[in-house]
Amino acid sequence: MKRIRRLGVVLGATSLVLGTVTIGVGALSATAASKFKACIVIDTGGVKDKSFNQSAYEGALAAAKVNTNVTVSYTTSTSSADYTPEINTFEHQGCGIIVTVGFLMDSATAAAANAAPNQKFAIVDDAPTTTSHNVLALQYETDQAAFLGGYLDAATSKSGIVATYGGMAFPSVTMYMSGFVAGVRYYDKTTGKKVKVLGWVPKGICSLASCNGTGQFVGNFTSQTDGKSITANFFSQGADIVFPVAGSVGLGSVVAAKQAGAGHHVTWVDSDGCGLDPTECRWYNASVEKGVGASVKAAILAAAGGTFKGGTYHGTLSNGGTLLQLDTSGASAALKATLAKITRGVERKTISIQPTAYPAVN
Repeated sequence: MKRIRRLGVVLGATSLVLGTVTIGVGALSATAASKFKACIVIDTGGVKDKSFNQSAYEGALAAAKVNTNVTVSYTTSTSSADYTPEINTFEHQGCGIIVTVGFLMDSATAAAANAAPNQKFAIVDDAPTTTSHNVLALQYETDQAAFLGGYLDAATSKSGIVATYGGMAFPSVTMYMSGFVAGVRYYDKTTGKKVKVLGWVPKGICSLASCNGTGQFVGNFTSQTDGKSITANFFSQGADIVFPVAGSVGLGSVVAAKQAGAGHHVTWVDSDGCGLDPTECRWYNASVEKGVGASVKAAILAAAGGTFKGGTYHGTLSNGGTLLQLDTSGASAALKATLAKITRGVERKTISIQPTAYPAVN
């Protein structure tokens, strides 16, 4: 499958703005005179989930390549009961920064940060429930890129039906789904077509704090069997492209697409699905990505270089914190030009990414 190109600006290798601090990563290796331990608490999906766990770990490894004084350790959770003891273990090991991966670790991270104000933390994909100055929240406005993904899937669907489902009903999950639905609805409004979305009906305004609606959820981020079953059901209802927002559960969707055969595809989430899984590239229509790896890399380098500050990093289309990767060869030059134009409109806020801004197709 021929790769196309990225839409959006990829997080640069030379600098990244986290909160109000700009980190120049090229100079950091000279500032760290001794070994600095970066520790990653991986969630239950595992370090090879082809999603945000893997991206976070690879971001840490990338930081160690830039600054050779950085060493990386990670531990993989088997359940939520592991979060607190794993964080505590890393604290006792003298980790310079502890990166917790995912919003499910919010409570454990907040408690640890409150108890140890000199310990540096970064948490991926979460708006922390602590105001501690030693926590950097890595957040991503993924509904921006998901809006592009919804438009693309609507434009390339042959059946006129697409679908999405989630791992669990958290705002960082439903934000993807709502942006996707908004993109499909925008396609319908601007083209006069009637592409339906199965699996998610948004309700109200969506943000990282609250993004409500009703739809299909697995209840976890690990059951590929459930992902396969849900996707097969969507295909049986006429959908030909499915967008799983469920970490490694989505690998089951890829299996379902293969079994359904030609004309069935998956739009991946968080990372570059086709790049991480090149042997199955023909089954990917696109990837709606978040810049987890680059933001984790920059946070670690800042901590190692003495410039770390708590606060919030917001990843957007403009700064490369979220982006759309086209994997399909079915996107025409005209469609790619339209997507580029929409990208500019979303960045400038002249195009709404709220699904409530557009009528739904029944």
